[in-house]
Amino acid sequence: MRVSLLIIAAVMTVLTAACTPSESSGSEGDHHAVTDGKKKSDEASGEKKIVSLKDRYFDEAAGWLDNETILYTATDPVAGSEVKSYDIFTGTEKTIYKTDERLITAELNREKNMILVQTAGDGSKFKLTLINTRGEKLFAKGFNTHELQVDWNEFDPYLLYVTAFTKDWEYRSLLINAKENKTDQDVVQAAFIHWTSPDSFDYVKWDNRDREKPAPVYSYNISAGREKKLADDALHADVFKHVRLIVTSSEKSGEGTYIFSDVPSSKKRLSFTLPLFSDDASLSPMEYSYDQKNEWFYTYQPGESSSLFDLISINLKTGDRRVVQEGIEMLPITVSPDGKYALYGYAQDKVMSLGSKTIKSLVEKE
Repeated sequence: MRVSLLIIAAVMTVLTAACTPSESSGSEGDHHAVTDGKKKSDEASGEKKIVSLKDRYFDEAAGWLDNETILYTATDPVAGSEVKSYDIFTGTEKTIYKTDERLITAELNREKNMILVQTAGDGSKFKLTLINTRGEKLFAKGFNTHELQVDWNEFDPYLLYVTAFTKDWEYRSLLINAKENKTDQDVVQAAFIHWTSPDSFDYVKWDNRDREKPAPVYSYNISAGREKKLADDALHADVFKHVRLIVTSSEKSGEGTYIFSDVPSSKKRLSFTLPLFSDDASLSPMEYSYDQKNEWFYTYQPGESSSLFDLISINLKTGDRRVVQEGIEMLPITVSPDGKYALYGYAQDKVMSLGSKTIKSLVEKE
């Protein structure tokens, strides 16, 4: 998962198209023939109709519960915040959790049976609440800090690596075992980590005085209390269950080398170069997502227009590369478990069909 400390607000433009008299004219039989033809075409392609979510208080989608159900958050300024599920094909909605506190994020675990909710109270009070998908509370802990970053263990959902930041962005790290209600402080000096097992994680050892400068990647084993260097001069690192990604600067200016390897063996699987995103201050990978079932890595490359991009996918088994969408904005995407759809947008409020290459609005605010 990409970590962003600043969220850029997205402005959605609604396009309306008017039909000419010749287009709108025709017999009722012609209308039914066209409708039936489209329905049969959709069925043949395996496409289902997206049912718009009608919720005026929609905040953002928080991921996929299954192949057709999303998790999302909604905040009513009077009634409070809710975590809900929504079936994008049937329109079935369910409230899982309610709170009077200001909801910051809701995150699903890998098994899709637990949710980590972060809320904020008055001043510098924050709270983490761990619940199951029935809304039952499993653990809660409060913090007095300026901001929290939580890296949730994908292999053991009761393990949380929490980084508490001050206003000056100094930080302390906490390793929390929610099942045993146990907290260890400053296990290692790292602000953002990526779990590789129930007992180990990777991290980039940034220079806090110059975080724009490439830095080495380390792996840390909690039980042994030892770290091991994995790479030098990395711009970015991530882990997708048993697949590790390290991005380094390429010899060609403005490009990065994406190196994928197996976590247990560290054996290299695939590498390729792609243009990096420049924000004037630094270079970083473009937005991306990973289809774990089919092993497709989705990301962006510059399109023909200077302001738009092409969404591409690269297969980590074969190295095959394909263009999924041309000429779109580079926005966050989250691929569904079956690899057929993706949530798209800053608020993940659109659904992209990766088969038919269509993008449809998910939310219709009443």
